[in-house]
Amino acid sequence: MERRGILAFEASPWRARGWAVLKWCTVGFAALGFIVAALSLLSGNTISVNGVAVEGWRGVWMVTLALGVGGFAFGLIWFLVFRAIALASERH
Repeated sequence: MERRGILAFEASPWRARGWAVLKWCTVGFAALGFIVAALSLLSGNTISVNGVAVEGWRGVWMVTLALGVGGFAFGLIWFLVFRAIALASERH
């Protein structure tokens, strides 16, 4: 079996699951951040980042970006777990 690199899509179902988890964690956390921040903005609250008030849509996008990055990190951990399972289950 030819190895194509760490980012290559291969036939292993564990690797496919890892990519799906990474994608959906990133998108899901970013969507959650947008929804929560937009609802907070619509209710009249001010978003605070390290004690600095960020008003309006800029605050919404900052929360969306922060949760998107957090979701990517969370998904990356699970991606690595699924990749380790895929490597352990390969037959040589």
